[in-house]
Amino acid sequence: MADNVKAIPAAAYYTAIPQLVSRVIHNNEDTAKIVKRILERVLAKFPPQAMWHLAWLKGSKNEERKKIGGDIFKGAQRVLIKNRQAHVANLLKASDSLFKYLSDLAK
Repeated sequence: MADNVKAIPAAAYYTAIPQLVSRVIHNNEDTAKIVKRILERVLAKFPPQAMWHLAWLKGSKNEERKKIGGDIFKGAQRVLIKNRQAHVANLLKASDSLFKYLSDLAK
C-alpha cells in the first residue's frame, strides 16, 4: 500500500478523511505512517477544505493525536512551500490561532 499512496489521486482520499482521521493512531505502525502520509498529501492538495476536517486533531486532548495533527499540518506546509505556495502554507499556520479562538468561543 505504501507504494501506491502517490498513485491514487488525492481527491479519492478526500472522501475518506473521517475514516483516515480515526485511524491516525493504529496498532500497526506502518499503517499509522501511511495514514499520516495520506492525510498530509490531502491537506497539501486541498488546504482550505481539508484543514477543517483535520483541525480537531491539533486540539485533541489526546497528546499523541495532537502531535500527529501538528505533524500533518507541518508536513503539508513544507510541501506547499516547496511548491511555491507560501501564502497557502501561511494559511495553515494561521489556522492555529483561528482554531484556538473558535474553541475558546465554544467554551
